[in-house]
Amino acid sequence: MAHGISDDLAARLAAYQDRMEEAQRRGPSSLAEAFERPPAGLGCHEIDAGTRVLRANDGDVALLGYAREELVGRPIVDFIVMDETARRAIGRKIAGELELKPFVRTFRHKDGSAVPLALLDRPLRDASGRVIGLRTVVARVDSTES
Repeated sequence: MAHGISDDLAARLAAYQDRMEEAQRRGPSSLAEAFERPPAGLGCHEIDAGTRVLRANDGDVALLGYAREELVGRPIVDFIVMDETARRAIGRKIAGELELKPFVRTFRHKDGSAVPLALLDRPLRDASGRVIGLRTVVARVDSTES
């Protein structure tokens, strides 16, 4: 168990990220399908370099309790309990200064409750290979995970 995440959950997060990367190689429609059809209990959102949510799938929406329209266009840090810590970490990840490995971060659910989520980031790149954001896979960390 690393960073409060079971090996099984870490493997599930990585497998979904791998599935989306493979789908991206096949083309935009394959990626859209993989993004919108997460495995049970998983969600995904993508953010730009300014931390704004570019898109969020139904799994992400279900975990956080917000409507998609409430997430998209807003900084992801607006939904994170320790927002300044998250902002710095995201910047360092986009700059390539932090290793992208599974970790736990606490989000604010729409109902005001704190929701511990396991996350795994992967870089979003433009056509020239420059990192322009992050794709983040998320899952709830329940009492068996910590």
